[in-house]
Amino acid sequence: MIDLKSKHTNFIKSEAKRLGFLSCGISRVGFLEAEAPRLEKWLSEQRHGKMQYMENHFDKRLDPTLLVDGAKSVISLLLNYYP
Repeated sequence: MIDLKSKHTNFIKSEAKRLGFLSCGISRVGFLEAEAPRLEKWLSEQRHGKMQYMENHFDKRLDPTLLVDGAKSVISLLLNYYP
C-alpha cells in the first residue's frame, strides 16, 4: 500500500512531466550550510554575470524557510528553454 507522502510525490512528478518539465525533484527545506561559503565566493567573484538579482536576498537563498513560513519541502523543476 502506498503512503500519502509517496502518493503526493508521484502526483507532483507526474504533473511536472505532463506539463513538459524534463525533471522534477522534491527535497526537504533547511539551511544550506555547506553551500553558504561557495555561494558567497561565487558572488564575490562576479560569476553571476548579468544576473544581478542573484545578489539580492542572500539569506533567503540559503534558507528557504525564510521565504515561506512553515515550508517543509522545495519542488525543483528542470526545463530546457533553448530551442
